[in-house]
Amino acid sequence: MKTFKVILDGMTKLMQVLLMCLIAGIVLIMLNELFLRNVLNRSFRGMTESAGCLFLWMAFLGIAVLYDKNRLISLDMIYAKLKGIPRTVIYYIHTIIALCLGIVMIISFVVLYPFVSTDSFSSMPHISKLWQYIPLAIAGGFITVKAVYNMIEEGRS
Repeated sequence: MKTFKVILDGMTKLMQVLLMCLIAGIVLIMLNELFLRNVLNRSFRGMTESAGCLFLWMAFLGIAVLYDKNRLISLDMIYAKLKGIPRTVIYYIHTIIALCLGIVMIISFVVLYPFVSTDSFSSMPHISKLWQYIPLAIAGGFITVKAVYNMIEEGRS
């Protein structure tokens, strides 16, 4: 289990670095677009679509990191005041809901795959829209694995 924890922590660190790069990328794309529109009186629609794609990556990877750090909105007010068996029951309900969310995210990616893998951006016809949906699967997989890990660790303690 210790190795598994190291792997999950490594994935979280990698996602945090990617999040910083994604934020920087969005800022640079938007600044570039502002310069092109306001100074050169030109615009490239692909920049807006690229920023949207980066935003989706940022949102889904951010959900995974927040889940890892226990920073998502949850029943903390109730959970913090409980002790003993009721607290354990609420913990497992919370973790099972997160597990179901992760599974739904993975299933959504699998169901959408045939459609998005053949579609491309209108301004960038050589780039598949699949790139927008990959973080959905990554975050769903991470949340699923982390929820299972959390339940195993809680059961051991």
